[in-house]
Amino acid sequence: MEESETPNANVDFFEEFFSQLSHILKDKDEETCYKEMFRILDENKKGAIPTEDLRGILVSIQAKVQMSDQEVDELIDDIDKNKDGKVDFSEFFKFMLKE
Repeated sequence: MEESETPNANVDFFEEFFSQLSHILKDKDEETCYKEMFRILDENKKGAIPTEDLRGILVSIQAKVQMSDQEVDELIDDIDKNKDGKVDFSEFFKFMLKE
């Protein structure tokens, strides 16, 4: 798999996740929908998703989207812009809006 395909594969995963929530959030704006996705992923309800938790999610779908361990690491690095070991909503939202 080419490096440029990695983000698209993971965005597909999140788009699928988003579409499953769409019937619940059908009258909500896009940001509200992403906030709900984030709330679900933030299992500890601390306002941030630890990168290790996010890594666990990505590893669970890794074979399905044909990602290498290096691609998972690169994706985590891309999402966690400030490199603090957690992904806050701002980082998550910016990543989700990327083309």
